[in-house]
Amino acid sequence: MQTDPTITFRNFDSSPAVERRIREQIVDIEKYHPRIVSCDVVIEMPQKQKVSGRAFEVQIKLGVPGSDIHVSRTVDHSEASENLDLAINEAFSAARRQLQDQDRGMDPHRVKRHAPIEHGEIIRLFEGEGYGFINSEDDGGEYYFSRESLTVECWDQLSVGTRLKFRAEDGENGLYASNVSLAQELD
Repeated sequence: MQTDPTITFRNFDSSPAVERRIREQIVDIEKYHPRIVSCDVVIEMPQKQKVSGRAFEVQIKLGVPGSDIHVSRTVDHSEASENLDLAINEAFSAARRQLQDQDRGMDPHRVKRHAPIEHGEIIRLFEGEGYGFINSEDDGGEYYFSRESLTVECWDQLSVGTRLKFRAEDGENGLYASNVSLAQELD
């Protein structure tokens, strides 16, 4: 962590045992996610006087690359010490889940990559059979496409020389074009 964590107590006195518990949770979460830049923890007792048990709210803000993580948990049942431990555990568990979700979104192995959009023109068209071939201006490849590859119904507007945009794919039978559309549609 680039900055020391801050622990703030509101509406009640700090406790070395509670601070130690929070620091243990921070160390655990740092083992899971080593790129945490900062950690701010606020522990608050919203209602200072209550007949049976006390409510505790734990707020955590983790500074991480991308979007910061914000978590808030409130627990208000049974004994005060049990409530506080429960609130701390729930807040750090929620923060850990949010870090996992964020990591999944940033993991290049889990993000679906789409082929880049290429430009080309029809070099052969077999209107009756419903397919043709596009010569790519980007890589010079010849790509098969069919009527079903079109993003909108414009088969009747196609002819040799028509400029198209498409996504280049490499299939079992060779190169083919998907998401094919007229070039002026995307400009």
